[in-house]
Amino acid sequence: MAKPDFTGTWRFNPSKSALQIPAPDENTFIVEHHEPNLRLSRTWVSGANRDTFSIDLTTDGVDSVVERGDARIRARAFWEGDVLAFDSTVARGGVEGTNAVRYTMAEDGRSFVARERFRSEPLNYDNVWWMDRAGGQ
Repeated sequence: MAKPDFTGTWRFNPSKSALQIPAPDENTFIVEHHEPNLRLSRTWVSGANRDTFSIDLTTDGVDSVVERGDARIRARAFWEGDVLAFDSTVARGGVEGTNAVRYTMAEDGRSFVARERFRSEPLNYDNVWWMDRAGGQ
């Protein structure tokens, strides 16, 4: 079975999502996916705050490390069947958290669901993010 191609611009659909954290006003993913290369860029808007984070990965499970301000992020992507997995560890200020996300593309390719599980000493949550393909892509 061919792996799904996540290339495109994707917008958060709050009405179809189930979050245990406050929902952002906007959440946009821009993905460039040319197997095995994967570039993710996420822009999160909440009130007057806007944050963009980008990372380059390969889908073979090799770690990528990003230094971002006072945070160190170690991430990897890999396939679990036709589900794209993203596992990361974030260390900041002596606190470490783990984030596991599983991306499942809809059959028609017009949306995907990201099931996220974040765990750290001060914060734990499970989210289901529904993302719709933007425009006529």
